[in-house]
Amino acid sequence: MKKIKAPEKIGQYSVQDCIGQGSMGEIWLCHDPSLDRMLVVKRMQLALRGYEDIVQRFNREVQVLAAMNHPNIVQVYGYWLEKGQLNLSMEFINGWSLRQVLDKQPSPPAWAVCAILWGVLGALVHVHSSRFVHRDLKPANIMLDFAGLPKLLDFGIARVVDQDMTLPGTVMGTTAYMSPEQVRAETATELSDLFSLGIIAAEMLLGKHPFRDDDVEKTSKNILNKNLSVGDFPESVPVKLRRLVCWMLSKEPNKRPTSAYFALATLDSIMSGLPRELSHPLSAWLRSVRKELPKPADPVWKKSVFQKMFG
Repeated sequence: MKKIKAPEKIGQYSVQDCIGQGSMGEIWLCHDPSLDRMLVVKRMQLALRGYEDIVQRFNREVQVLAAMNHPNIVQVYGYWLEKGQLNLSMEFINGWSLRQVLDKQPSPPAWAVCAILWGVLGALVHVHSSRFVHRDLKPANIMLDFAGLPKLLDFGIARVVDQDMTLPGTVMGTTAYMSPEQVRAETATELSDLFSLGIIAAEMLLGKHPFRDDDVEKTSKNILNKNLSVGDFPESVPVKLRRLVCWMLSKEPNKRPTSAYFALATLDSIMSGLPRELSHPLSAWLRSVRKELPKPADPVWKKSVFQKMFG
C-alpha cells in the first residue's frame, strides 16, 4: 500500500495514522481533543466525487449507521464536507477483524464461535428490524474488540428493504460470502445475510472456507450446488450447532431460518449450557491468539446440556 502523507487535522480531530486504504479513500485513526478519545475517520477521495454511484454508496453507509443504535454495531459520530472531501467519523474499535483472527487461528473453539455468532445475529436482528439488508457479511467486516465484543461494520452496500439502487443483474457483495441468490444477481434479502453468516460460521467450525475454490467461477458454482451436512463437521462441534449452520446454508431462502431473530433464538437454546457472560472468556482467548500464548481453559459447558446436543 502506497504511503499517504497524513494531514495534521481532519475537522477538529488530530490525525494519528492511516490504518486503511481502499478504492473509496482512506481510513484515519484520529484523536478527539474535546472528549479525549480515539476515533476513526473515513475520507472519500477527491477524484471520486464525480462518480455519483460511489458518492451514493458513501452516503448510504452514513445513513445506515446513523439509523443504528446497538452494542454490536459500530457507532457513527459525524459526517461533513471539508475542502471538497466527504468525511465520516465513527467509533474506534480496539481489536482485530475476524479475518485477522482466523488467519492466526483458523478453527476457534465451538463456544467462541457461538459467542461471535450471538453478537452478529443480535446486530442483524437490529439491522433487519430497521429494514436494512447488509449484503456484504464477511470476516473482514466483523470486528472483535479486545474486550470480547463482536462488532458489525461496513454498510457501504447495504440497502433498504424494497428499495434498491443497484441496476438489475448487478452482483453486489464479496463472492466467497454471497448467498446463491446474490450469485445469480437476484435481490438480496434478510435471509441472504443469514446464508452469508452461515458461511462464516462454517468456516470457523471447519477451519477452512466451505465453498472457496481456485477461482471465482468455481467458488460461485460451489455456493450454488455444494451442500454441507452435519457429518462434514468435526465431532467436537455440538450436533445442534451443526444443524443450525446447515439450516442457514440452505440453498433456497424459504428453507432457512425465517429471520435473524429466529436463528438467534435457536442459538440461545444451543448455548443454554454455557455461562451467560462470554465476553471475558472471549477476550482472554483473543489475547492468547494475538500474543501467541497458551490457550486459556474453555468455559464450562454443562455436561447434561452438552450431552443432549449429541443426542
